[in-house]
Amino acid sequence: MNFLRRHGRGLFWVAGTLGLVVLGLLGLAANFLANLATTVPPTARPALHPSRMGLECRDVELRTEDGKKISAWWMPTGEKEKPPVLILHGLGASKAHMIDYILFAQKEGYPVMAIDFRGHGASDPSLTSIGFYESQDVVSAIDFLRAEGAGDPVLWGTSMGAVSALLAAERDGSVSGVIADAPFDTYRNTIRHHAKLMYGITEFPLIFLAYPIIESRANFRMADVDTIRAAAKIRAPMLVLAGEKDERMEPAMVRTIYDAGGGPKEFWIIPGEGHENRTFQSKFCEKIREFLSRVKKVRKS
Repeated sequence: MNFLRRHGRGLFWVAGTLGLVVLGLLGLAANFLANLATTVPPTARPALHPSRMGLECRDVELRTEDGKKISAWWMPTGEKEKPPVLILHGLGASKAHMIDYILFAQKEGYPVMAIDFRGHGASDPSLTSIGFYESQDVVSAIDFLRAEGAGDPVLWGTSMGAVSALLAAERDGSVSGVIADAPFDTYRNTIRHHAKLMYGITEFPLIFLAYPIIESRANFRMADVDTIRAAAKIRAPMLVLAGEKDERMEPAMVRTIYDAGGGPKEFWIIPGEGHENRTFQSKFCEKIREFLSRVKKVRKS
């Protein structure tokens, strides 16, 4: 008791100071994680252009409803009765990374558009919401294709592109079809999963503290990035794909998006492949070809 009387104030001061230091460090760490979650990772952009591969290609500048400039390639050549295919890349990539997708769809006779999401490639700089604002970029491309008289597109996205495709299809309601390759289910779940997978960090306390910072920094609600909700509202044909060895978007999780689908749907696990980067093995090409062949072209009057 005498010790506490003599040193109690000092001990409380030390404890309080240590508490403030710990809280400060937690705040700094949470800010770092929020910045990591909302910043587009730097990636080398391949110096590729479809015109150098013999494709008819127009460089197009789109504008989103919130004023962002979106860089796009429009390749109108295709068979008359086939819908356009809108190709959507993943986080940190660009339309130039999707050349294999472009070549495949063009070879199959489909008009093709590919875009750079905001913050990527030649589009306006931006933080990433991993699907929320990016779905606006998709809608701007859909509007362009309809204005060109090309009809309602099939959205073909990988990873973040798949998430953006699902959210845009939910919002638009009239796309011809959706190919969602390796989408995640909800924003919160994917942040939690990737933090554990890549950094060994559990949700509490750091990730939990980072959530409101993410929402404030990028100005969106994490709850709005929910592909299970989106899939339930989509009535267009939907092909949901997962890589057999994908640890980031695991097949069981991707399956939950398929299970929620409200229209004609198919789920397929790509043999031997991991996350996003596809080798265009023959089985993969055949699956895409079969799905596209079932999608009917619709023109808006």
